[in-house]
Amino acid sequence: MAGNIVAYLLLALAIRQLKLDLSFPEILAIRSAGGLAIGVALGCRDPSLFREVWHSRLLPHVGRSALHAAGSIAVVWSVANLPLGLVASIDFSGPLFAAAIGIVAFRIWPARYAWIGLALICVGAAMIVLQYENVIGLAIIIPFVGVAVLTSTNILLAILSRKQSTRSILFLMNATQLVIFLALSIVGAEQLHLPSPSLANAAALPHGTTTLALAIVAMAASGYMTQASLSQATRHGTVVQVSALDTLRIPALAIAGALILGEPLNPGLVVPALVIMGGAVLTAILDRSKRG
Repeated sequence: MAGNIVAYLLLALAIRQLKLDLSFPEILAIRSAGGLAIGVALGCRDPSLFREVWHSRLLPHVGRSALHAAGSIAVVWSVANLPLGLVASIDFSGPLFAAAIGIVAFRIWPARYAWIGLALICVGAAMIVLQYENVIGLAIIIPFVGVAVLTSTNILLAILSRKQSTRSILFLMNATQLVIFLALSIVGAEQLHLPSPSLANAAALPHGTTTLALAIVAMAASGYMTQASLSQATRHGTVVQVSALDTLRIPALAIAGALILGEPLNPGLVVPALVIMGGAVLTAILDRSKRG
């Protein structure tokens, strides 16, 4: 999960830089193209990857990839337009959605004391919603939707990872999403009907050709890294644990936003974020539910 935190930080900085020149579908198309290029390179080195992809059942992969594409658009909008500390804190809902999906879909209940951590996460989240609802309005829903959708795709990723290698899963995901995001880029980002930029517009580096190229490389590499690290993490822990540990990027993104992007740390966000982190740690430690 440490690799996922570093990759997500790099991804956030790349998104802020690319939004100066590109639309959200175009940014995500770069991520998919980079991931697909990495997959092709791995396949040329080890042709068994291409054979595994060829013999894969496409429907589950296409369905998961399309769902993941929708969640990715919500997340990219959030990272581009909201303070990084706020976006990271909203990730609290990952463990809650993971627990809910586990109960409904797999009849797997979190361990008894894991509910303490989940309750703390819920309290911290409520504090954040009450604090920012009047400032952001209905746009506050977008990062929550992104977290909910991506949590469900992470669970599907855990299921697929039992039958296929991480490399083949990511190859099919990036190939599918490249088609989706290229189509959206041609149709036009305005068709997504996303709200206007809200609270954050800062980029880490000055606008220019060199910084654009660096951001493209960072976007392509970090997009692959986040999915690869999540796939590996689901092989060693429960989906609730993985979602809980993933929220530990809260301090990393908040500090990066302050030091690199010049976003002031909101004192009112400190207590809710600490409550969420405490709940995440407790959930990760106490959850002993089986991956079903």
